[in-house]
Amino acid sequence: MSSQPLNFLKQVWRIQQQELRFLLVGAGVFAADATLFYLLFEVLNLQLLPARVCAFVIAVLLSWWCNRCWTFHERKQAAKTKQLLMFITVSSVAAIANLSAFYLVTLLLGKTWLDLSLAFSVGVLVGLMLNWFGANLWTFKVVKDE
Repeated sequence: MSSQPLNFLKQVWRIQQQELRFLLVGAGVFAADATLFYLLFEVLNLQLLPARVCAFVIAVLLSWWCNRCWTFHERKQAAKTKQLLMFITVSSVAAIANLSAFYLVTLLLGKTWLDLSLAFSVGVLVGLMLNWFGANLWTFKVVKDE
């Protein structure tokens, strides 16, 4: 009996585990990001965009660490500093899209808590898609032995 189908199924399962882990990290980071944004904006009365940017920066660092240590831990990875810079680059592109979507939705809907929640979610979804492709195809791609 050939082991090719079994190897293929193992590879598909490994990829799906990474996607699930990526989504779980994203959900946890989303919760941390949302909580921090709420605290900065509502409790500490920071202005809207500075509160969002501060929360986002902390979320980026948390996301990189969790993805490095859990989601993509099985892959041979680049050095931490190089990988963090790559992650920051991907996250910055995603941040521009995230914050742009957030801002545009607030312009269209308003600034009630429901409006901000929807804007926040739309921005995060846009950023999530860009982050997945950047993380999977560049930041955490398998590093070949040199």
